[in-house]
Amino acid sequence: MNETTLAEEEWLVFLNSLAWFNLIYGLIGVITNSFAVFVLINPVFLSFAFVVYIINIITADIGSLIVVSVYWNFIYYFSEGKIGYCELFNFVGHCTFSVTNFSLICFAFERFLILNFPLKYQAFSRRTVLLLMIFSWGFSLAINIPSIYKYEEIAVNNHTTCKLAVLDEYFSFAVSILEVGFEWVFPSCILIILNGGIIFALFRRKQISQTQKSNERAIAQALVLSCFMQVICPTPRSLMSLLLRYNLIDIKPKLYLSVTTTFMITSYSVNSYIFLMSWSQLRNQYKKILCLSK
Repeated sequence: MNETTLAEEEWLVFLNSLAWFNLIYGLIGVITNSFAVFVLINPVFLSFAFVVYIINIITADIGSLIVVSVYWNFIYYFSEGKIGYCELFNFVGHCTFSVTNFSLICFAFERFLILNFPLKYQAFSRRTVLLLMIFSWGFSLAINIPSIYKYEEIAVNNHTTCKLAVLDEYFSFAVSILEVGFEWVFPSCILIILNGGIIFALFRRKQISQTQKSNERAIAQALVLSCFMQVICPTPRSLMSLLLRYNLIDIKPKLYLSVTTTFMITSYSVNSYIFLMSWSQLRNQYKKILCLSK
């Protein structure tokens, strides 16, 4: 009995430590992503239409980090569900995640066309990119309306607690299809196909100038890595959510959330670093702002 109690206490210490780590990890991500947006809104960078994609992706990541690392951590670890507005924050989290997905799809589709059909297609204009990003927000808001009803707030001992809502069988199935299909399977499949084409084109193309080739290769490689992280990191959370909803596995919510949250935060934090490391002009601007340049 004492051994069991000791084991449970060790697990609680581990989970609480991981919760604090996720909170700090997420806050660092919010700061670094916000700084990246601040740098990228410089007119020098906005002259590149594709920067609008990057700003939109990182902005959505900031929203996701606030919901995942800050809000949900407080609910499940530090307040035991005593914070309300779970429907709102759940909706925002799903929307920002979808925006990142569809922004990456649009970005990858443009690079796929440019690299594979250079004589037929050119980079989208800034107006076109901006319209696509506006559409990504509108579409994400629309398809995630059902997620508002995934959680409900109930009063327990004079405080508000967030619990999974008991949904109608058919409505629950529809919510699962939207979450799994439009947020995980469908975007992941498209990103894998488009990035496969981009990788193939990077090895095949030889007819552009060396400077242009270097710039295109750097941006394309950063995009491929960003898409790879977007496909891999959210997979544990999406898969476990699906299995838990239909009681196909038995796992404690805190264990499931704490581990998968770390992967999610990584996905939301890494994009600014990826483009920073790949794009020399962006690195130089960082150094200038931080007074690191000689």
